[in-house]
Amino acid sequence: MTALSQGNSKLRAVVVGAGFGGLAVALRLLARGYAVDLLEKHTDLGGRARTFELEGHKFDAGPTVITAPFLFSELFERFGENLQDHVTLLPVAPFYRMEFVDGSHFDYGDTTESIVAEIERLSPGEGGKYLEFLAAAEAMYERGFVELATQPFTRVTDMLEVLPDLLRLRADRSIYQFVSRFFQDERLRKAFSVPSLLVGGNPFRTSSLYALIHALERKAGVWYVQGGTGVLIDALGKLFERHGGRLLTGQSVERLAMTGSRVSAALTEQGDRFDADLLVSNADPLYVYDNWIARTSLQKLADSHRGRLKQSMGLFVLYFTTHRTYPDIEHHTIVFGETFREILSQIFDQREVPDDLSLYLHRPGATDPSMAPEVGDAFYVLAPVPNLQGGQHWEQLAPVLEQRIIEILAARLMPDLPQQLRATRNISPVYFKDELNSPYGSGFSIAPTLTQSAGLRFHNQSPRYPNLFFVGAGVHPGAGVPGVVCSAGVVERLVDRAFMNTPAPDVQDDESEMSSAR
Repeated sequence: MTALSQGNSKLRAVVVGAGFGGLAVALRLLARGYAVDLLEKHTDLGGRARTFELEGHKFDAGPTVITAPFLFSELFERFGENLQDHVTLLPVAPFYRMEFVDGSHFDYGDTTESIVAEIERLSPGEGGKYLEFLAAAEAMYERGFVELATQPFTRVTDMLEVLPDLLRLRADRSIYQFVSRFFQDERLRKAFSVPSLLVGGNPFRTSSLYALIHALERKAGVWYVQGGTGVLIDALGKLFERHGGRLLTGQSVERLAMTGSRVSAALTEQGDRFDADLLVSNADPLYVYDNWIARTSLQKLADSHRGRLKQSMGLFVLYFTTHRTYPDIEHHTIVFGETFREILSQIFDQREVPDDLSLYLHRPGATDPSMAPEVGDAFYVLAPVPNLQGGQHWEQLAPVLEQRIIEILAARLMPDLPQQLRATRNISPVYFKDELNSPYGSGFSIAPTLTQSAGLRFHNQSPRYPNLFFVGAGVHPGAGVPGVVCSAGVVERLVDRAFMNTPAPDVQDDESEMSSAR
C-alpha cells in the first residue's frame, strides 16, 4: 500500500503503542511541531492501562492510582488546557492498608501525624524513626526523581557522573536493607519496602533508590481518576487528536523499514506503511530489537547479552464482582502471606508459584462509588508470580490459582466470598507476552536493580539506530506510571538534540549499552 503521511513539510514522528508512555511522548512531540502518527495494535488505548469489561462492568486492567498528577497537568498545559477540565482526581485515603498474618494491620495514610500514630500503635517506640526514614527517602527523591528522572543517559560517562552521589546515598543497598536501618518490627519493614514490588522489583534486590516512591506519594498524593484510569487515557487520546495528532488503532507493527542505520518507516501487519523521520516505541525494547529489525549474525551476537538481563516478576490478576458490597475493605489492601523473603525467593530465584501468596487487592468503589456495580461490589486482586521463564503451564494453572486466591481472601478478609462471588476473569503472564509484547511475560520489563537502573537500563535512544527512541517501563527512569511518563520527557530532550540542534552532548554509539547489567 502507499505510504500514509501527513502531507506537509513537517518532520514526521511515528509513535508505536498508545500506553501512558506512548501517549505522553506523542503529545510532547506534537507540541514541538512534529507531524505525529500514533499507532496502536489494539482497538482501544492504554496498553497496561487498558480497561476490561466483565458482564457489562468496567475494570481498570492495570494501574489503579495516579501518584504524580503534575506530570499529566504539564501535558495539557503544553496545549493551553487544564487537566481538571477533563479529568477529576479523587484522593485515596488511606493510601494503603497492610494486612499481616497475625491479624494486625497498618494503615499508610497521607499525613506524617497519622503514619507516626499508626507506627506507634503497631510497634510502640518506633514512631519517631519515621521522620528519619522520610528524610532519607526525600533525599532519594530529590536526586533520583527531581534531578535524574528526565536526564538522558546515553553514554557510560553519564552514569559515571552520578555514581558518586548514588553511592553516597547508599543506593547499592536494597530497599529492604534501607528500611531496616530505621525499623525493627518486621511488619514495618515489609510495609515500607513492599512498594518496590509495585514496579516489579524484589525488595531484597531492588535498589534503595526506589525509596523515592514513598517520598513521591507523600509529596504529590495518591489519587484515583473518577470513572477509572481509562478516563485519563481517553482524555489524553482526545487531547492528541484535538490538536492535530493522528491516532490509528488496529495497526500492529510487523517490522521497521531501514535505510542504512536509520528507521525510515513502520510497516504494519495490516499492510500499511508509515514513513518516519523518527520513530518512538512504547513496546519493550527487547521485543523491538528481536522482532522488528533485521540484523546480521554479528549484530545478533553483540546483542545476545540482552536476553540475559534480569526480568521483573510476572503477574496473575483476578477481576471479580460480588453480589454484596464490602464497605469495610479499603481502596488498596496488601495482604501479606506467612513468609516474605521465602515467597520472593520462590518467585524471583526458583521461578516457582508459591503456595503462600501475598496479594494486592483493589476496591475502587471505596473511593469512587461509580466503579461498583449497581448491586454488589467489584475488585481486582494481583498476585506476584514468576514470569514465563518459570515454564509454568498457565492454561492449567490459572483456574487453580484463581481458586487459591479466593480461598486466601475468604480466610483473611471476606469470609463469605465463595458464596458472594458473581463473575470472574483472570490474566496471566501469557497475556503480557501475547497482548503487550513483553517477551518473557514480565509485568514491568527488566527488574529495577541498581545495575539495571538509569543509564544501565535500555537506552531511551538506540545506540545503533540514531532515530529510534524508546519510552516505557524498560528504559530510564523505569516502571510505574510516573517513571513511564517521565521517559517521554527524556525522549523529548533526545529528539531535540538529534533534530533541532539543541546544544547538548551527542549520543555516542555503545553496542555494550547493557553489558554491565547482567
